[in-house]
Amino acid sequence: MEIAARFELKYVLTLAARDALLARFAERFQPDTLGGPDGRYPVVSLYCDSADRKCYWDAWRGVPSRRKLRLRLYGTPDGAIPSATFLEIKHHDGGEGAKRRILLPLEAAQAFVNGGEAPEAAPAEARIVAEARRLVADEGFRPACVIRYDRKAYRFVNKDGHEQLRITFDQDVRVRFDHLTTKPADDGCVLPVLPADRCLMEVKGATAAPYDFAAHLSAHGIFPRPFSKYAESVRQHGATPALSA
Repeated sequence: MEIAARFELKYVLTLAARDALLARFAERFQPDTLGGPDGRYPVVSLYCDSADRKCYWDAWRGVPSRRKLRLRLYGTPDGAIPSATFLEIKHHDGGEGAKRRILLPLEAAQAFVNGGEAPEAAPAEARIVAEARRLVADEGFRPACVIRYDRKAYRFVNKDGHEQLRITFDQDVRVRFDHLTTKPADDGCVLPVLPADRCLMEVKGATAAPYDFAAHLSAHGIFPRPFSKYAESVRQHGATPALSA
């Protein structure tokens, strides 16, 4: 499945600023119930990269066309949110971005990114598997770290109830660079990526953000900035080989 390109803006803000934003637009923030009744769910990602951190350095250098390979796991131990594992490729091409993903059994997905057999896929998804296999086989991508955080997801709607934006808040972002197998709601990550009083807000949509929403952010000094959980984890805690020519 390919998720169509849309704008995506990221903001690092305090929890107090997040709470003020939610209060200001209380009637327009509706929990995304795909993540449970209150829109809250854990997210676990197994990020892949080459031994010389090609993915990391391509982002650092601003290579126009670059790909990120990861497994993304959803689910809660009590089964309230069913377990699901996606093999995902995020493709940045200039100012555009798209995400391609396929639902796989967890064991098969982990074996594949460790250099194992490519999983079977329906014809519509075969090109996603082929693209991932090129990253694994030709560029040497392998598991590099596990990142876990708690997400609260919302639909930001207009007065008629039509969705204008999808907005998520990610809190308690943590990483580990060992034990590179994982499971839904994995609690084994201990290295902090964001301070305890900060969260990452991601704003996604097909058109421009509503004026009153954008004006509130600007008035409170909340501005977008590049932020990658993987790149920030490597910068803070992971070994970064020297930048190759």
